[in-house]
Amino acid sequence: MDDLLLFAALIVFTILVGSVLGIVAFARTRELRQRIELLEFALRAARTSEPVAEAAPAAASEAAAEAAPAEDITEAPSPSPETPDAVDDVESPEETPPPVEVEPIAARTSLEEKIGSRWAVWVGGLALGLGGIFLVRYSIEAGLLGQAARVLLGLVFSGLLLAGGEWLRRSGFAEADGPARRAYVPGVLAAAGSVSAFASVYAAYGLYGLIGPAFAFIALGVVGVATLTLALRHGPALAALGLLAAYATPILVSSGEPALLPLVIYLAVVSAATYGVARLRLWRWLAVSATAANILWSLLLSVTVVSIGHAADQLYVAAHFLISLLLAAVVFVTSHAPRDRTADAPFDRTALAVLSLFALPLLAFVAAAGTGALTVTLIAIMALVLMALASEWPAARGLAVTALVTTLLAYGLLNVTVSNIVIDPVTGQPTVADFGDLLASPAGSDYLGIGILLGVILTVAGLAGAIASRGRPQLAVAGAFAAPGLIAFAYLNTSRDLSASPAFAVAALVAAVYLASVTEYLGRRLAADAKGRDGAIAAYAVGCITALGAALTIAFERGMLTVSLALLVAAIAWVETRRPVAALRPTALAVAAVVIARVVWDPRIVGDDLGTTILFNPLLYGYGVPTLCFAYAAWRFGRTPGDPRPVPIFEALAVVFTALTATVEVHHAMNGGDLFAPVSSLAEQSLITMVMMAISLGLNWLGARRPSPVMIWGVPLFGGFGLVMAAIGLLIVKNPVLSGEPIDGGAFDGKLLLGYLGPAVLALLITGLARRRKDLPRYAVPIAATVGGLLVAMWATLAVRAGWHSGNLGWGGVEEGELYAYSAVWLVLGLAVLTVGFVAASRTVRTVAAVIVAGVVAKVFLIDTSGLTGPLRALSFIGLGGVLVAIGLAYQTVLRRQRKGLPEG
Repeated sequence: MDDLLLFAALIVFTILVGSVLGIVAFARTRELRQRIELLEFALRAARTSEPVAEAAPAAASEAAAEAAPAEDITEAPSPSPETPDAVDDVESPEETPPPVEVEPIAARTSLEEKIGSRWAVWVGGLALGLGGIFLVRYSIEAGLLGQAARVLLGLVFSGLLLAGGEWLRRSGFAEADGPARRAYVPGVLAAAGSVSAFASVYAAYGLYGLIGPAFAFIALGVVGVATLTLALRHGPALAALGLLAAYATPILVSSGEPALLPLVIYLAVVSAATYGVARLRLWRWLAVSATAANILWSLLLSVTVVSIGHAADQLYVAAHFLISLLLAAVVFVTSHAPRDRTADAPFDRTALAVLSLFALPLLAFVAAAGTGALTVTLIAIMALVLMALASEWPAARGLAVTALVTTLLAYGLLNVTVSNIVIDPVTGQPTVADFGDLLASPAGSDYLGIGILLGVILTVAGLAGAIASRGRPQLAVAGAFAAPGLIAFAYLNTSRDLSASPAFAVAALVAAVYLASVTEYLGRRLAADAKGRDGAIAAYAVGCITALGAALTIAFERGMLTVSLALLVAAIAWVETRRPVAALRPTALAVAAVVIARVVWDPRIVGDDLGTTILFNPLLYGYGVPTLCFAYAAWRFGRTPGDPRPVPIFEALAVVFTALTATVEVHHAMNGGDLFAPVSSLAEQSLITMVMMAISLGLNWLGARRPSPVMIWGVPLFGGFGLVMAAIGLLIVKNPVLSGEPIDGGAFDGKLLLGYLGPAVLALLITGLARRRKDLPRYAVPIAATVGGLLVAMWATLAVRAGWHSGNLGWGGVEEGELYAYSAVWLVLGLAVLTVGFVAASRTVRTVAAVIVAGVVAKVFLIDTSGLTGPLRALSFIGLGGVLVAIGLAYQTVLRRQRKGLPEG
């Protein structure tokens, strides 16, 4: 008996202490608020009685702020009508000017107010909840009450908390506005009561087994919905609690024989109640949370239930999905945005994001359920709903793109099993299935029929919206890309080996013709100032190009595909001159990127069928046609008004593909058709080097007639690349002395002439070009001249070596005639360089000549003295002496002429 009395006393003490704490805290808060209101009203009255217009009100405001304690100021509400004494002190309107509106004083919340008005409330609510839990725990440990009594006690405690919260709300003790709203006592008590009620019902089911699953399910749902309803009175925190409780109830209650129909009905009721509360209180966050919960439930049901394969269960899951989708559409679109197809409504990103998330459970359902009437119906309904929302409510126009993407992905997930191998009825041999075999297959014909149905829905709805709706750009995207997208998915799912399919190519070509017709139709029908006109026309134009590209991709293979896509770039450039649509140039860039990817994927263009024919092989049209098409696109885009940025891109592509065409043809010819072999010889390295130098010179010639950033920067880039290849590839890597490549033609062997003299001539031409170009760096001229001179010197040296040795020119013995020839040839080269220096009046060139001659002098005195014998030694010194005397005479003549040109003195 003593324990029972103690238990009752604890209950009464907990309730009284919690209530007293809450009442005292809010009484203190209400007193502080009244004081602040009186102070603010007195401050306003004092300001209106001052004769000075600006200075006096500011001074009064500062004085009042200093007079009031900082910790007592929380906000500055408008004057209360319940303060007549203060009103009497204000002068009449006839004697005073109109009152000046003053901004409310914003002050930091004091520590006293935080403790008294907020922390006390939350700690008190927490104490109440913990007190109830400790009471139940004590009753269990002491064995005072039975199971039913414990549950009943929890429900009574919940009722007391709810009743106390309602009493506080009606009595006026609780502050419903202002900063104290964050610690709204009635809401805290209602939340604690809801948690207690939910815990009591769940304990009766899960802990004690007093009620069955059905009753527990209904009771917990009622608690959750009731909590949501109470949120209309007590604020958003209670709404969040009710939302969590209502949607978590089906997970907490388990049954040996689960039934989906009651679950679907329950979730529909909870969703409707949640959306209703959100709509009445304009809590969009609550509607978003409810939608997210419905999407999670749809995903859970699709993964765990639909895969089982029961038709009734799949129907219930589909029903839940559609109910959730339609409720969300009503809350976020139809009841939120005006229905006016021509209205220029702002874009609703929240509605787009929330409704787009329904694509996830739909795709999960399709993947789990497979191809069936219910699955196709669900895809079609969602496509229709989203397209209708985008068309009738322009604020949700982005849903048209969601409908397109979702439909394409869902159609791609539909499983279709079509054998690629069929038995020929005549020969009895297995053959590859064609389009006729696909139509003869039930799975194949059904799959194509589904694609046609979905294509008609999106195409018709997209065209209708593009004609009459404000959201015509987005609707046009759905209508334009539906057909090529569905055709591509059908081709990928039925042609596993990705071989050419004339039937699908014809279908894509028909779609391209249709989209081209719609593009022309919209250009004539829509007014020039119609909203979204250019976007809709651009969408259909790009869709037409996409369909045409799909037709070419499906119809052709390898080399012809590359050519077809490149021709498509030129066709886009030509179409833009007739129909200037802004989206055509980005589309041309996208197609060009596909061409580049195709070349990177297979540089041989036709795979292993490249062959060994020189020049006239698939490489010629595989690289040459894109070169011409990119050049045409750059020329055409540069001559028509529009975005100029794609022009230099196409110019650069044309230049790069020109270099690639020449390079791969040279490599193919020099390596017997093996495009992946390394550089094989001196001749090949020389030809590739000359290609780079020739492109640099060609770009300089074009840049003088058509100035362009590509031409300006291409000259030094390709020229520098060619010089580097010459310096490294020709002088070092492929040098016959180092590589061991045989030279059998003597001093004037073709390999040496081609390998060194040809690049030397181009390097010297680049030197002259660099001297005329003032925009090139100063070091360009000496670098190019040095590389050219070294190439000439290397040719002369190797020619001498090849004159005395055949085959391998590697290091070995040197004959007397060869040693003498080196001195003679290098001396001639020095004289030639000196002559150029005099003609060009270049001291740098003359210095180079002096270095060469000095080297020859050193060779004659140091090497020829011991290496030569007989007349060759004498001729070596005589020749050197004669040349040196001639050089001295030349310098004297030049200097004398220079002195004569100077003034006397």
